[in-house]
Parts: sequence; structure tokens; C-alpha cells
Amino acid sequence: MPDSVFIDTGFFKALVDEDDDFYRKAVKTWQKFRKKETVLITSNFIIDETLTVIRVKCRLEKALKFRDLLAESGDVIKIVRVTVADEAGAWKWFVKDWRRLSFTDCVSMALMERLGVNMVAGFDQHFTRAGFKYAH
Repeated sequence: MPDSVFIDTGFFKALVDEDDDFYRKAVKTWQKFRKKETVLITSNFIIDETLTVIRVKCRLEKALKFRDLLAESGDVIKIVRVTVADEAGAWKWFVKDWRRLSFTDCVSMALMERLGVNMVAGFDQHFTRAGFKYAH
């Protein structure tokens, strides 16, 4: 999917949490995506993880703000369901001895490979280690 960007949990959290270190960068990047009409992709795993992270770290109100952002951006964000093959493909990365590498990140990488997406919006370095590029 050329000109597509995969949105990771950290980006979504920063977008709705004014106290996040990456808030301003996320907002600026989001505006750039909207202006350029970038195809934005995420997964049902990322939505699940994001809602949990925001609720635990920021409280329910911000989790609901994220829910509203998703509802308002339904025409912009494509939520792709993770397949059994994506989960199986995730093991390629999960077995690596990378600090703080989550299985969700590994599944995201497998999904990105399947879709041919090489750009990601996020703030951890696992994606670049895996060969993907950040879209900021």
C-alpha cells in the first residue's frame, strides 16, 4: 500500500494525552497526515492496546477521547483485523532479544509486511530495528 502509514499505540496515546512527551509531535504529524490525505492503517490489536494503555495511564476520560477520535476519523483510519497468519508471522520478531518488544508490536510488523506498508507513526525504536521507517 504505497503512501500508507501504520499507526502504532504510542502515536495514538500521544495524540490524546497533552501530558505525553510526544504530544506536540503527534499533533503536528496528524495534521500533516490529514492535509496530505495519507492512508492511515492500524489494527484491531492496536485499538485494543491503545484503549487499555490510555485508560490505565491517563484515566477513562482520555480513553473516551480516543474513542471519539476514532469515530470522527472513520473515513481516514482503516482498522485491519489481524489474521492467524499475522500472529504466526509475529514469532519471527518475538524471538529476538530486543528489550521491551511486545507481541503486539511483532504482530503489527507481520501485518505491515503482509500489507506492504513500510512507514509507521510511533515513538519506539523496534520498528526501525525491524527495517520499517518512521513517518514524522
